[in-house]
Amino acid sequence: MGERHIFLRFEECHIHCKYCDELDKIGVEIERSAAAEGILLCDRKDGPHRFISYTGGEPLLYLKFLKPLMTEMRGHGFKNYLETDGILYKALEDVIDLCDCIAMDLKPSSVTGEKDFSREHELFLKIAARKETFIKIVLSNEIDTDEFDKLIDIVVRTAPALTVVLQPLSGKTEGLYDPVLMDRIMELQKRSLRNLSDVRIMPRLHKLIGVR
Repeated sequence: MGERHIFLRFEECHIHCKYCDELDKIGVEIERSAAAEGILLCDRKDGPHRFISYTGGEPLLYLKFLKPLMTEMRGHGFKNYLETDGILYKALEDVIDLCDCIAMDLKPSSVTGEKDFSREHELFLKIAARKETFIKIVLSNEIDTDEFDKLIDIVVRTAPALTVVLQPLSGKTEGLYDPVLMDRIMELQKRSLRNLSDVRIMPRLHKLIGVR
C-alpha cells in the first residue's frame, strides 16, 4: 500500500465469487510484446514504478503469457506482484521464482458462494510462503465462524509468520461503514490473534480514493 504499481488485469477466472465486480467486464486481446511495450510506455510517462501487478480475473490461468512477461519485466528492473485467488498451486510452482510479492486470497465459501477450497489453499500457501506473501480474507455478514477458524488454522499450520488482512466486503457502501460487519470482523480479528501475530483490518483503499 502506498507504492507505485502498474496494473495488468487478466479477464478470465475459474471461479465466480458472488461479490466479484469483474465478472461482466470483457477484456481485449493483446500480444505479450504489446503488453510489455504498454507497460514500459506507462513507466516512462508516469514512473518510476516499483511493481508490475498482475491481477484479474486469475493471472495464473495465463501461464504461457505470464511467465515470459514476468521474466522480461524483471529484466527491466521491475518487481513482480502477483494477486491471486490462492487456488492454482501447480501453476504457482511454475512461476514462484519470478514472484517478488504475492497477495493470496483465502476464499470462505459462506462469502463467495463457491465450493470449499481449503485443501488447495493449504497447498498453495506452502509454495507461496517461500516469497514475500500476505493473505487476504474478504468478509461479509454471511461469514461462517467455523469456516473462518478453519482458514485461519491453515495459516497457523503452514505459515504463521505471514500477515493476514481481513477486508470488509462492500455492499451499497464500503464495508467499513457497516457497524454490524465491523464489530463482527473485530471479533474475528481477536480470535485470529490468539494464534497469529499479524492480523489487520483494511478496507479497499482503491474504492475509498476513487481509483477504480
